[in-house]
Amino acid sequence: MIWEWLCKAGDVISCILCYDTVNLGRGLFFSFPLLALVMLLGKLRLFRNCFCRMVLWSFFLWLPFIGGLKFFYETKIGVRGFLWWADFNYRYFPIGLVYFVVIAVYGGYLFYGRRKLICAVKKMERLRENVHICDCAVTPFAVGLFSPKIVVPRVMVEEYDREDLETILFHEKMHIRLGHLWCLFVWDVLRVLFWPNFFMVFGMRALRADLEEMCDRVTIQKSGKSAWDYGRLLLACIRLIGAAKRREKPEGAAAFAGEAADGAYQEIRRRILKIAGFKRYKTINAVMIFAVGFMLMAGGFFGIYRNSYARYTLTDDVMVLDDTGSRLLDDSERLRHAVCIYEDKVAVRTEEMAELLKECGAETEGIYILFGGFMKQPGVGGGSNIVYADMAQLNGERLEIAYEKNMDATVWIFMMM
Repeated sequence: MIWEWLCKAGDVISCILCYDTVNLGRGLFFSFPLLALVMLLGKLRLFRNCFCRMVLWSFFLWLPFIGGLKFFYETKIGVRGFLWWADFNYRYFPIGLVYFVVIAVYGGYLFYGRRKLICAVKKMERLRENVHICDCAVTPFAVGLFSPKIVVPRVMVEEYDREDLETILFHEKMHIRLGHLWCLFVWDVLRVLFWPNFFMVFGMRALRADLEEMCDRVTIQKSGKSAWDYGRLLLACIRLIGAAKRREKPEGAAAFAGEAADGAYQEIRRRILKIAGFKRYKTINAVMIFAVGFMLMAGGFFGIYRNSYARYTLTDDVMVLDDTGSRLLDDSERLRHAVCIYEDKVAVRTEEMAELLKECGAETEGIYILFGGFMKQPGVGGGSNIVYADMAQLNGERLEIAYEKNMDATVWIFMMM
C-alpha cells in the first residue's frame, strides 16, 4: 500500500516538474527580449526619469504567469515557436528535474547569504532602535524585509557630525519606505526562477542603479539639503570608506575608491552627474506615474488571466491503451457506447469492444481503459481514472470492473497549481 502510494506520488511529482518547467521555460524565452527592451527604452528621453523606468521594471512580474496563455496552443506562432518545448520536456523528464534542482540550490544559496547577513547584523552594536554599527569598512546599507535594519560603519559614526550622519541614515530609511528592499527581493526570486538567463545578473545592477537614483532624488528633496551638499557628502563617504578599506585590507587589494574597478568608477560618475543635474519634481507627478504603472501592470495581469487556461478542466473522454501503454482507441461515439462509466464501476459491452479492437488490429493480452479526470493544458499535464481488463474477460456479454476515483492529496495539489 505504501509502495503504491509512493509510486503514485512520484508520478505526480514528475508531472508537476514537467508542467512547471514547461510554463517557466516560456517565461524564460520572453525574459531575454523583455530585458533588452527595458534596457533600450531606459536610454530614451521619455524614460530618463527614474520613476518612469521603475514602471518598465514592473513588467517582469508578468513572466512567471504567461506559460498558461492560450497563445501557445491556439496561434500558429505559439504552436510553431513553443510547442516543441512542451514535447521536449515530457519526452525527457530529467530536464525538469535538473531545472528545479538548480532553482533549489541557487535559491538556497541566496537565502543562506541573506540569512547569514541578517544574523551578523543582529550581533552588531546598536546605535539606536534599528541602526547598527559595523566595525568593517562597508558602505551604509539596509537589510531585512519585515524588520528592516540599517548598518553604518563605525568610521562614519566617529568621523561625521550629527547632521551628515542623519542624512546618510535618511537615505537608507527612504530605501525602506519606498519598498526598494522588496524590489530587490522580487528580482532575486525572478532570477532564481529564470536562472538560465544569466543576463538577469546585469539586470540586477541596472535595477540597483535606478533604485539608487530614485532614492537620491527623494532624499535630496525630502531632506532639504542642496544637491551640492548631498553630492559632497557622497564623495566624502566614498573617500572615507576607501581609505578605511585600504588600511584594513592587505597590500594590493581593490578598494571602493581609488583602486575601484572601471565599472564601479563609471557608476559613481553617473550617479554624481545625476545628483549635479538634480531638479525638484512634483510629488503629484511621481504619484501619477506610479498610478499609471500600477494600472498597466494590473491590466497585464488581467489580460493574462482572461487569455489563459483555467487551473484545470474536467474531462469525460474515454481512451483505450494496450498492455504496453500504446494508444489503441481514441474517444468516439462507438467507444462511449461500448464503455459505460458509473460512480464506482466501469461496464464494458464485450462484443462491441471486441469488434473495435479487431478493427484496429490490436494484438494485446489486455487493455487499459482511461476515462474522466482533468487536464491542466491541452496535452500538458493532467490525470485520469484507469481500469485494466484481461482479454480473456471479454468473452461474456458484459464486464463490470470496480474502481476508485483517482483523487488523493497529491493529485489535488497538482490540480490546484
